[in-house]
Amino acid sequence: MISLFLDTSSKKLVVILVKDKEIIGKKELESINDHSSYLVPFIKELLDLNNIKTNDINKIFVVNGPGSFTGTRIGVTVGKVLAFSNNIPVIPVSSLKQYIFSLENYDYYVSIIKDKNNRMYYGIYDKDYNDIVVDKYQTKDVFLKDINDLKNVVFISEEEIDGIDTIKPILNINKLIDYYKDKEINAHYLKPNYLKKIDAEDKL
Repeated sequence: MISLFLDTSSKKLVVILVKDKEIIGKKELESINDHSSYLVPFIKELLDLNNIKTNDINKIFVVNGPGSFTGTRIGVTVGKVLAFSNNIPVIPVSSLKQYIFSLENYDYYVSIIKDKNNRMYYGIYDKDYNDIVVDKYQTKDVFLKDINDLKNVVFISEEEIDGIDTIKPILNINKLIDYYKDKEINAHYLKPNYLKKIDAEDKL
C-alpha cells in the first residue's frame, strides 16, 4: 500500500511517502507563508524519485487543522484535488492528535498548540488514543480545569507552557497511518478544522 501524508498546518511543511510501512520519501521545510510554493513540487519530487504515479497512491492523509488558516487551507486544497481527480480515499488528520502516536504507557495524552492572548488549542486522549476532549480552542484557565483530574499524563507541545512539563512532538507515521487507515472520507467533505474565527470575523 502506498500512502501520502501532507501537513501544512504549521510553519513546518511536511510531505511523507510510505510504501508498506517503509518511508520511501520525506520532505520537510520551514517556510513562513510560502507553503504553496513548495507543496506540489515536493509531492512530484518524491513520486518521481520512486517511479510512482499519482494514481498509484492508495490513500492520502491530510492534516486539516487546527493551525494556520492559510497553511491548512493549502494542504486541504491540494489533498482534495489529488484525491478527487485520481479517485483516492482521503483521510483528515488532527494536527494535535498526530503526535500522540509516538508515545505509549500513559493513561492520558494531552497535545497543545499555543496561541496568542492566553489561549491554546488542545486535545486530550486516553491510553488507546481515543478522544476524551475533542480538539478544542480555549483559555488556559479552561484548559487547566480540563486536565485537573488527569493522572499518569504526558503533555506534548512544540513550545514551552508555563507551569507544565512538556515534551517535543515527534511524528510516528506508521502508527498514525495504522490508527487512521479506516477513517477515510469522500474528498468532497475534506475541510479545514480552524476551531476559531479569523481576526476579521472577531472584529465584526
